[in-house]
Amino acid sequence: MGYNVEKLFEDARNLSKVNNKKAYQSNMEMFNSNRYAYLKDLVDAGDDNLQTQAQSFCEEVTSAFKKFGKVRGGDLMNLNYYMIFYVFPAIQQNEENEKAIRICDTLRDAWNQHFKSNISYADYETLLDGFQTKIFGVPVGKN
Repeated sequence: MGYNVEKLFEDARNLSKVNNKKAYQSNMEMFNSNRYAYLKDLVDAGDDNLQTQAQSFCEEVTSAFKKFGKVRGGDLMNLNYYMIFYVFPAIQQNEENEKAIRICDTLRDAWNQHFKSNISYADYETLLDGFQTKIFGVPVGKN
């Protein structure tokens, strides 16, 4: 068991700052092909073991990213964005609908409780539709 969170969240700081549709599509393809496999223990967990796996995942993230006993605010913000932009949508893309929702709900609840956060999740298409075209920094419509 183990999630190899160092590889899963590699370059999370830059990947969480995605600002256009094309970059997000490219990053999501990379995540699905190179990193989704690191979530195997979580997505393969049965109903009786899912909560334990979600908590284990959160503990491994804490171990990998803590400094002076806790995950610092800026790092946690990047991790939260990364979870929202990549981990949750990838689970929803790669798993059956009901199973994906069950995994995402359990992981979200464990994450929020463990990190004292308040994140939620959306599917890939919803996030992709949210990118806007900007001219001189002013939003003018959907990408």
